[in-house]
Amino acid sequence: PITEEKIVDSLNIILNKDNYPFAIVCNIGRHQTGTLVGCLRKLQGWNLASIFDEYRRYAGPKVRLMNEQFIELFDTDLVNVPLDAPKW
Repeated sequence: PITEEKIVDSLNIILNKDNYPFAIVCNIGRHQTGTLVGCLRKLQGWNLASIFDEYRRYAGPKVRLMNEQFIELFDTDLVNVPLDAPKW
């Protein structure tokens, strides 16, 4: 299962440009990846409607409400954004 700690650790890896290039993958690429990317989008300042739209497009008919709730409640203040973070 996805935990806040795993998401924060993963986002810290993503935000470190020393780790580039990289790929985000999971066994199917929907739920864990979708939740991680949703939290990244939230960190990037996307609104929830856009985040959920992207998540739903990739999750297809297997959307998990608990993942959307996780994204909505995720506290982006837990992530240490480096000064030289990517400028997406």
